[in-house]
Amino acid sequence: MKTGLFVGRFQPFHDGHRKCIEKILETCDRCIVMMRETEPTEKNPFDLEKRKAMIRAAFPDESVVEIQDFSDPSAHLSVFIGRDVGYELIQLDKTTEAISATDIRKKLYNNSPQKVR
Repeated sequence: MKTGLFVGRFQPFHDGHRKCIEKILETCDRCIVMMRETEPTEKNPFDLEKRKAMIRAAFPDESVVEIQDFSDPSAHLSVFIGRDVGYELIQLDKTTEAISATDIRKKLYNNSPQKVR
């Protein structure tokens, strides 16, 4: 069974994330989503369970998309990959690559009567 690994904060989970998982599943049998658990801030407004629910709504089959979390309180994760032993970089179309969670959060704040904390 071939497995893809996708690491992120998913603040919030958006179409760019969805397309990355779909791309992974084109060549892999399953995808493990490693979700970073961060302290709540304006940049990290959604709690772990809300973000898991967002991903699960898009990918309900737990045997195909598995969600795991790990603590990253400072939200300063660096991802290192060893030698080129089969790892690949997913590159999507320019429109998808341009999706910004920062822009999505700004729209949420501007449309909400109270800021999400």
